[in-house]
Amino acid sequence: CHETGECIMHDDVQILMDEFEDADTIISVSPSYWADVPGQFKAFIDRCTPWCNTHEPHASISVGKKGYSIALRTGPSMRECERIIQSIEHFYGHLEIECSGNLGFCSVEFKEDLEPRKGELLEFCKQIV
Repeated sequence: CHETGECIMHDDVQILMDEFEDADTIISVSPSYWADVPGQFKAFIDRCTPWCNTHEPHASISVGKKGYSIALRTGPSMRECERIIQSIEHFYGHLEIECSGNLGFCSVEFKEDLEPRKGELLEFCKQIV
């Protein structure tokens, strides 16, 4: 991809990038896997290299998109959520997606653990629309 701006791998990434192109807003939600995004998410980020502004030539998605990040973890430290959000926002930066908001949730083992913070999540969602 560094020579042509196109990837030689043929998988679903092109389909996902077409969806990114069609979207005005991108929302990435990630759990913590040892204080960072899961390997599958990292593999997706790596596969997006042809669309990133890290080298020329590169493909691109249209500008003006807004990106939001949500991180969840089972432990009590917000620092891990912040690291995940930084990874997502770094990815957004190379796609030239404007980082427009983020939210971190700690001590989440089960979806019921989010119930006490439902209001915070709803307020976050209101800023997206």
